[in-house]
Amino acid sequence: MIKLYSDAHCPNSHRTRIVLAEKELPVETQELEADNLPADFMKINPYGKLPTVIDRDIVFFESSVVNEYLDERYPHPPLKPGSPAERAQMRLAVLQLERELYPLYADSQNSRKKKDAVAKIKVYLTSLDAYLARQEFFIGEQYTLADVTLAPILWRLPSIGIDTAPWNNLEGYMDRLFERPAFERSLSEIEQMLRDY
Repeated sequence: MIKLYSDAHCPNSHRTRIVLAEKELPVETQELEADNLPADFMKINPYGKLPTVIDRDIVFFESSVVNEYLDERYPHPPLKPGSPAERAQMRLAVLQLERELYPLYADSQNSRKKKDAVAKIKVYLTSLDAYLARQEFFIGEQYTLADVTLAPILWRLPSIGIDTAPWNNLEGYMDRLFERPAFERSLSEIEQMLRDY
């Protein structure tokens, strides 16, 4: 049984819950609040990073590391492309999302930074919409960890006042992501309340 320490509000925790749901792995989840971590958790992970996974008594944290580990340890269904070039593209896409979109989402939670962050997210979504006109998923035709990384932010857009109706390709892509049974199973109660689905 995998043990997951997760924050029900956190897009990074959501990413790992999606991977676990895709793999249909048995998991014991303990929800924590990132700004109020208990002492027993800090003994397990002194960095205080969520999500944290314990598998076979080994502790993993940092969502991208956890997710790649889970995909390699439990390879069905695969969440990475088959070729080395496509896997490198996927890793670059995940890195780009972590460096660009995730900080903008974090800024959108700050009342002083929200307006500017939302404007920048809309610019990002406009270019993403054009990009998605050419393919089904973020890296071609296969659902990968890049899609897993993007899905939690897209799910949260209504909560920061962004209506995706202007972007048809993006809306179709979001439908493909959100209609996956694993995505629905990955949602915390708090995340379910973020939008109608």
